[in-house]
Amino acid sequence: MLTCLINGTVETRLNSDHRLVAFGDGLFETCLADRRGVRFWNDHLNRLENGLARLGMIWTSEDRDALETEIETVLAHVEGVVVCKLILGRGVQGRGYDFDPDRQRTDRIVQVFPYQAQPWHLQGATLVLSEVQASVNPTLAGLKHMNRLDSVLARQSARSAGAHEALLSRADGRLVEGSMSNLYLKRDGQWLTPDLAEAGVDGIIRRRLLRQTEETIRVADLLRSDLDRAEALMISNSLIGLVPVVSLDGRPLTPPAWDELSRFRTAIGLSSD
Repeated sequence: MLTCLINGTVETRLNSDHRLVAFGDGLFETCLADRRGVRFWNDHLNRLENGLARLGMIWTSEDRDALETEIETVLAHVEGVVVCKLILGRGVQGRGYDFDPDRQRTDRIVQVFPYQAQPWHLQGATLVLSEVQASVNPTLAGLKHMNRLDSVLARQSARSAGAHEALLSRADGRLVEGSMSNLYLKRDGQWLTPDLAEAGVDGIIRRRLLRQTEETIRVADLLRSDLDRAEALMISNSLIGLVPVVSLDGRPLTPPAWDELSRFRTAIGLSSD
């Protein structure tokens, strides 16, 4: 880690009784950034503020201004592209799950890490199907909240198989997402992405694709069996961008046509290099 601010102060330690530590009571964003700022900042901020409202966390215009000032401060002297991680946690006294909503605050953590693009980000990702099931909870679906044990366990599926990413599905066989990415599947000439109304993280790149490409990519219920007849696959997140998939469970896949992938990347403001 290059630097860390907690509520505007250079600090790396959080009290062990903080609700972030005890319950994962908070949200986070993982962003690509440089000294000019966070890429797709308005999208990240929108998702954060939507999540804060859904979790009933306190957030004022002063809090937003403080967060943006802290981000500007930590990025002012970075060299090149970095990872900027933002964590917002519910700060409140007492123990146990309960809290007084009138006595809470929202603590801000801003961290900066080195970023290193990997060859597979452009050349293509290898995927495996994980046996880890995605948690179904419509109340939390879409949020990038701090409870990420599904992804933690699924990452081990990828590691043990020597793959770049692992896909999670629900108990009923419906596909949800990758451990760190959103999924796109081309079937009968149409690009589809799993419905995240009940499970999964509504990623920034996914949001931009659905907003900018309109009917080119549609939301649908997708089953694990749909992978067998997929014409092509892609995955995305804020750090890797939009990446073609070249194999699934060791089976080679034909990646999307380069001009099609390039059009998607250009439409959402990603470099097509």
